[in-house]
Amino acid sequence: MNEKIKAELISSCTNNTPESFFPFLMSADVQTEAPNKMDFYEFFKDMLNNAHARAKGKLTLKIEESTDDTDKVVLDYSFYDTVHKHSLLTIVVNENNNQILLDIMPF
Repeated sequence: MNEKIKAELISSCTNNTPESFFPFLMSADVQTEAPNKMDFYEFFKDMLNNAHARAKGKLTLKIEESTDDTDKVVLDYSFYDTVHKHSLLTIVVNENNNQILLDIMPF
């Protein structure tokens, strides 16, 4: 299930369709750093729309090891356009015990 959730997260980000990720976000397999999933979804939707509004060309994904100080494997799903040096959207993905913990980097 985690692979399907991650695939839909990537698809919704590259295609600017946050609503397609909503049912996956609401599953018991997904947790967020936000106070609740609806707060996460609203922030996700706003950040995604903003990233696409600023993007030059299509967003592409680069998966990077997180720079967070942790002993766990945490990945940054960073979405770049063809012009900007820094990512326009970064989602922190932490997989643990068949669950996915998501967070969004605000900058």
